[in-house]
Amino acid sequence: MKKIFLTGLTGLIGRWTAAQLTADGHDVIALMRQSVKRGDGIRQWIADHGGDVARLSLVEGDLETLGLGLATDDVKKLSALTHIYHFGALMDWSQDRARMHRVNVAATRELLDLARATPTLESFVHISGYLITADAFWRAQGFDRARVVSHPRTARKFFRHLAQHASPYEASKIEADIEVRRARESGLPVTILNPASVIGHAQSGEAHQLFGLEGLIRGLSNGSLAAVPGKPDDWLPFVSIDYLATFAARAPLQPINAGKDFTLLHQGTPRLIATLGILAEELKKKAPRHHVPLWLLRPLLKAGLDRLTGTPADALAFINAFRFDTTSTERAAVAIGLAPGDIEQALRMSVRYFLKEQSRLQSKVAA
Repeated sequence: MKKIFLTGLTGLIGRWTAAQLTADGHDVIALMRQSVKRGDGIRQWIADHGGDVARLSLVEGDLETLGLGLATDDVKKLSALTHIYHFGALMDWSQDRARMHRVNVAATRELLDLARATPTLESFVHISGYLITADAFWRAQGFDRARVVSHPRTARKFFRHLAQHASPYEASKIEADIEVRRARESGLPVTILNPASVIGHAQSGEAHQLFGLEGLIRGLSNGSLAAVPGKPDDWLPFVSIDYLATFAARAPLQPINAGKDFTLLHQGTPRLIATLGILAEELKKKAPRHHVPLWLLRPLLKAGLDRLTGTPADALAFINAFRFDTTSTERAAVAIGLAPGDIEQALRMSVRYFLKEQSRLQSKVAA
């Protein structure tokens, strides 16, 4: 039995991982805003999804607040932790760099300080992103990640580069990733999970958030996505929430995995043109067949097309032809008895669940 402090409980990855962790017999202390008001709802969700709510404790806090907003009495509850799961982040396409930096970078530093001050800690588990695991990504930036991690002067230059060329969200998440890697270099046991775009449960399609996929669904539904973004070989890799949450709940608890990186995506994810074909079939819409270059699409989105498609221009960074090494993930998955499911089925079920929820919400509003 492990004692785990978790951020991001109400997010897609956090709630499914908490359900699996408590079902496996581990104690989870979760940071949560408005925990008294919102606590019953998340406890019910955990119980409905096979978790053990008796093993879930909530502490009031906020990543946006200095010191995580923790009261002194709640800080005392965080003694003898074995793991810190930092799954909380602000995913927002706004240009509020200060707020993004506070939530995604400064809060990460504070959690790393907590980890360093915890003598019983076995691992700090951090959610980063799959895109920055590709060598091609770093070549495109003109920087070497190892040097950015190890050399503060290079890092400052790189962060200035990001401020000019990346969205506030992307820049803050990359800076947080560098902070975590620096902590690992200094001796802190760190496990980094790098998931691709997360879709619903492979069997039920359930997901209360569908960043990335939701924009494609809306664009196809209203006809604004009339062409395939990018080049013929481009893709938007996915991972289903059930696979990701099971991996996150079990692999980082294996001592052999401390200090490792895991890229979580389904290598069978089809090219984007085929993905859109699957989605269009489920939506009973015509699938686009012609491609539009990202350099041409980006200014159109910034000019207002993003409101129709539901896809901001900054999200185009996740469409590319990069390929990713998932060897370590596959080995660790085998060790915990986890096999990847059918990604096409997960896509189809995710669309069906999304449409069902949209219909339910519309009926609720009409009533």
